[in-house]
Amino acid sequence: MTTIRSALLTAALFAGSAAIAAPVKYDIDPTHFYVQIGVSHLGYSTIPGLFKGVSGSYTYDSDSGEIKDVSVTVKIPSLDTGFGERDEHLQKYLESSAYPEATFKSTAWKDGQLTGNLTFHGKTQSITVPVSKVGEGSDPWGGYRSGFSTAFDLKPADYGANIEVAPLVKVSVSGEGIRAGDKKEAAK
Repeated sequence: MTTIRSALLTAALFAGSAAIAAPVKYDIDPTHFYVQIGVSHLGYSTIPGLFKGVSGSYTYDSDSGEIKDVSVTVKIPSLDTGFGERDEHLQKYLESSAYPEATFKSTAWKDGQLTGNLTFHGKTQSITVPVSKVGEGSDPWGGYRSGFSTAFDLKPADYGANIEVAPLVKVSVSGEGIRAGDKKEAAK
């Protein structure tokens, strides 16, 4: 009888740990997810910008570290550089009325490198970016979060966007996702 009980207890422990180890889907928390850019201004300084309209989701396996099923949408008209006139000027260069969104959809994960299809200015290309885990854990509002960051360079001309004032854009992404189904209303 003790052997049967031990076997059942062992099976229950393995079943419980397998459930915890399963990959988990996260919804991007738009209030804690930042897509920032930096563009050289005449070679004298770097002008920062922040896209305020970001949404998406991803799946993360905390045991293996694998990130997959990443889907991120950035609303191009949400770009804010802190100066309205410059923002209007950039929207013309970005042709945001014709191309209002940029998207990224992952296709592979290997050794901390995320590969996927980036669609910008109506053109899609495969890119690979390094991704670092920032952290994960329970939040004070009853949810569970994970956070990641990446940085890479983007040449708009590679996507058919001839933006003479920004031939090279430094992109920095840092943010959190909330485990799908968890409470989100109180997060600040």
